[in-house]
Amino acid sequence: MKTLYLKGLAYAAALCFAATLSSCSLDGEYEQFIPQTELAVIQYTPDSSSWYVLNDFGLKLWPKNASAVEDKLQNNTRVLVVFNVLLDEKVSGYDYVVSLVYVAHINVYDATPADSATLYAPSDSLRNVEVAWIGSRYLNVDYYYSYSADSAKHTERLLCDTAALQRGGSVKLLFRHNSNGDKGIKYRQSIVSFDLESLRSVVPADSISIAFEAECSSSTYRKDLTYKFKN
Repeated sequence: MKTLYLKGLAYAAALCFAATLSSCSLDGEYEQFIPQTELAVIQYTPDSSSWYVLNDFGLKLWPKNASAVEDKLQNNTRVLVVFNVLLDEKVSGYDYVVSLVYVAHINVYDATPADSATLYAPSDSLRNVEVAWIGSRYLNVDYYYSYSADSAKHTERLLCDTAALQRGGSVKLLFRHNSNGDKGIKYRQSIVSFDLESLRSVVPADSISIAFEAECSSSTYRKDLTYKFKN
C-alpha cells in the first residue's frame, strides 16, 4: 500500500486533525454540516452486504453515500475519513448517519522489537512530527518527510527498545522514516498507524507506559503515552 498523500479538503482537514478529535469525537457529539475528520476502521455488517465506519472512540457511523467511495474497502481497513454528520437522520444500531466527503487508506504496521544494534539507526528523511497519539489499538503519527519523485521507496518503522522492558521501565518506541536513497528536498505530510496489540507477546502486563521518540531534522519529538491492551 502506498504512503497516504493528503490532497484538497483531506489535506486541509488533516492540518487541524488533533483539534477536530478533541472538539468532536471525545464527547461523541458533532455539529451538523461541518466537515469532520477522523481516523477509523472499516467494518462490514454480519451478512457482509454493507459496511460502516467505526471510529477510534467506538462510535459507529453509517455512511449514507457509501456507494460514492471509488475504492473497494476491505474489512478492517484503516482509513482517514472526512464526512458531514446528518443529525436529522437515524439508522437503528448506529450512532450517527454521515455523508462521506473523502476516504483515504492509512498504512498500518506492527511495532518491531529491536536490539541496540538497530535501535538507533538514522532516520534520514523525517522533517518533523506534528503529533503522536493513541486511538483504539493504534499509535498514530502525523508527520512531514522529505521526498523526490520516487517516494515509493520510503519505509516507516516503529522500533521497540526491548532492553527497557527488561529493566521494567517505560517502553521506548522510536519512530523511523527512511528514504532508502531518495534524495528529495520537497516536503510532504503523511499519517501512519502502528498496531500496539503486536506488543502483547513482548510486554507481560495489562498495560504499557510508552516513551515515544522521533529524531527529526531539526529536533527530537518526545511524548509519554499509556496503552491498555484490549481484552
